[in-house]
Amino acid sequence: MRLGGQGMKIGEFARLGQVSVRMLRHYESLELLIPQEVDRFSGHRSYSVAQLSRLNRIMALSSLGIALKRIGVLLDSELSTGRLVDMLILRRQQLQTEQAVVTASLAEIEFRLALIERTTMSFPDCVIKKLPTERIIGSTVLLGDPPFDTSEIGPLFDKVAGQIREAGGDLHLGVGLYSDSESGTEVTCGYRSNSADLQVADLKTTELTPCTAATLIHEGPMSRIGASWQHLSEWCLNQGYSLNGPCREIYLEEEDADGDGSGWMVELQQPITG
Repeated sequence: MRLGGQGMKIGEFARLGQVSVRMLRHYESLELLIPQEVDRFSGHRSYSVAQLSRLNRIMALSSLGIALKRIGVLLDSELSTGRLVDMLILRRQQLQTEQAVVTASLAEIEFRLALIERTTMSFPDCVIKKLPTERIIGSTVLLGDPPFDTSEIGPLFDKVAGQIREAGGDLHLGVGLYSDSESGTEVTCGYRSNSADLQVADLKTTELTPCTAATLIHEGPMSRIGASWQHLSEWCLNQGYSLNGPCREIYLEEEDADGDGSGWMVELQQPITG
């Protein structure tokens, strides 16, 4: 590719600017971006490196949803770089907000869909277990009231894992502890520890006493785990048990390499009495 003072062929310029040749021809027809030179015999077009700046501005303004005719007016008015950056930052913030809303809506739909489909699904049997004493090292985050924003949970597990490794500890199964507080639901993201001597700065150690719990294996996307929890709770109450104490998620297998969320296997543990 020629990047000196010479012009670039339209295909080369298109590749460098990450646009199509057809788009460049369209911009030329609107007089938004005129080739540096057009061969009068062959009609071949060439562009200069300096024209990349104008192309980048055109694409940036177009991403803001501004009509091409309006873009021409803005460029001719010598729109400052600072003003353009401010416009892009504002639009980025708007899109991030929209993305968060869509993500929350999708999670809610997945949850409700799983509940509706549950009437035709074959759930594994719930099992009563005696849970032994366990020591969990982790960090706690407040989720507030439903519907929960769980975006902090994954990064918090990663952070806790790094802190445990730095302290010389071994990582065992990941555990999520859910409990109710006056401010909403709290979740402790941590890992089982077999060492009473392991102390990690900024992390707390939770001692879980032996108890009886109803358990259920959830397999599949975490977006549907709420339906499994509802099923387990209903089963407990229908069997005459009372829900007692923080419930637990034991992460037996995490998301698979495909990243589609279908590779999770989590044991749900609900302490009970009665």
